[in-house]
Amino acid sequence: MKAKKLPSGNYRVQVVAGYDVNGKRIVKSFTAKQEWEALKLATEFIGNSEQLYNKNVPLAQAMVLYIESRKNIIEETTISSYNQILKYRFKSLMNVNLCDLKPMMIQQAINIDAETVSPKTLKNAYGLLKSVFKMFDVHINLNNVKLPKLKKREKELPSFEELFPLVKGTDAELPVLLAAWLSLRIGEVIGLKFKDVNTINHTISVRRTIIKTENGYKVRDGCKTEKSQRKLELPDYIYDMIMAIPHNSDEDFIIPFSRKIVYDRFKKVMKQHNIDITFHDLRHLNASIMLMLGVPDKYAMERGGWSTDNILKSVYQQTFSSERKKIDRMIDGYFNGIIQNSDTATA
Repeated sequence: MKAKKLPSGNYRVQVVAGYDVNGKRIVKSFTAKQEWEALKLATEFIGNSEQLYNKNVPLAQAMVLYIESRKNIIEETTISSYNQILKYRFKSLMNVNLCDLKPMMIQQAINIDAETVSPKTLKNAYGLLKSVFKMFDVHINLNNVKLPKLKKREKELPSFEELFPLVKGTDAELPVLLAAWLSLRIGEVIGLKFKDVNTINHTISVRRTIIKTENGYKVRDGCKTEKSQRKLELPDYIYDMIMAIPHNSDEDFIIPFSRKIVYDRFKKVMKQHNIDITFHDLRHLNASIMLMLGVPDKYAMERGGWSTDNILKSVYQQTFSSERKKIDRMIDGYFNGIIQNSDTATA
């Protein structure tokens, strides 16, 4: 909920109170002299409204109410993804009242969507569905409902040794270094400002990101999670590159380009060399390099801004084909040595 200041000086908060027979939203307004008073009235309405306890409402309406109740509480990017789920997922269920939903109906809706979307997308949609059930106190036995298994990531990443010569001297070089060396997300890369650089200690503070919302891109103070806000030492190579960029103010962005331009420039270089990776794969590359170098998980999590070591290990850390070959040779050498010694002893 958000209060809007009216020309009269009063504040107004609008809340979706339901839908008419034509599916049009019914909006209820709460006006007060003080912003907090208007918010309080709206909050009390939501808390006391019988519709939040009425299970005889279509899933679509229940989902809208759930999303509305989370506005200004969760991230805008999450709200945007919720609205995408509302619009595109579980279409066979949306007009069914909560009280009439059955496990088999839910399973059938999952099966339909599983033909066109990834297991991860479907898992997120199912998570929202369960949250709606919980808010409306709907008890459905979901123990036998099955989701498609998440597919194990099998993409081969190039080593940084292979990647760096390709981007060196191009417009993609600095963004790639910030992602592959310092493990920044693309939104964090384009969110950096010159004031984030400590020219005495040669550190950089990651404290804002550019996010995509339903109303376009937006600068957001703070990062994806609390752990994502971090301070990193700047290697001399990257520090010198940043300091060489002309700028008029410390408020200027270090990478003064949109997310799309940065991504497209990177993909152009990769395409020229027949390498199929995304910009976000550079964070996977960074995590894998830290694994290869034996960096402790705690430090790796802090450096990359990961909330849990489970995400770090299960999603980001991989092994390179070149490193696997080294390990294979080392293991083969061990066993071959034993076999050769055995042959010598019996000769």
